[in-house]
Amino acid sequence: MSFFSKIIFLLIFNFFFVNLNSIDLPNSLVIKTLKNGDKNSKLSQKKDILSVNYSGWIFDENIDTKDFCKAKGNMFDSNIIEKFNHVKSFEFLLGKGVVINGWDDGLTNMKVNEKRCLVIPPRFAYGNRRIGDIIKPNSTLIFEVELLEIIKP
Repeated sequence: MSFFSKIIFLLIFNFFFVNLNSIDLPNSLVIKTLKNGDKNSKLSQKKDILSVNYSGWIFDENIDTKDFCKAKGNMFDSNIIEKFNHVKSFEFLLGKGVVINGWDDGLTNMKVNEKRCLVIPPRFAYGNRRIGDIIKPNSTLIFEVELLEIIKP
């Protein structure tokens, strides 16, 4: 096989086989409703205090899926799983930078008992910062968040 033939073979092989089981990283915040909220609930707004349950994963672009929310790699935190040692609802002030921007934007206009998947690119998460030993710089994150209560400040 000539050198040129080997190059063509490798290009074809890479095109058809190397990227079959991967998903591209999203460029912007992805918000997907997993469960509808209470019909008569008010919508969450900036300056509301929200009480939520959540779980978070590192986005794994090697997962064979077209659904960003299913590209879950390692779970790095959850307030509903005991191994993370904080099994209680998480409360925070929406829209004031208490949480990452992806949460402030992704949890606005949400109803009580609604559950959302948020796929958060680095610029809406931690950017080029490392968080502990699990979240590497420039990581895309996936969160499933359920709104339990809207508490007026």
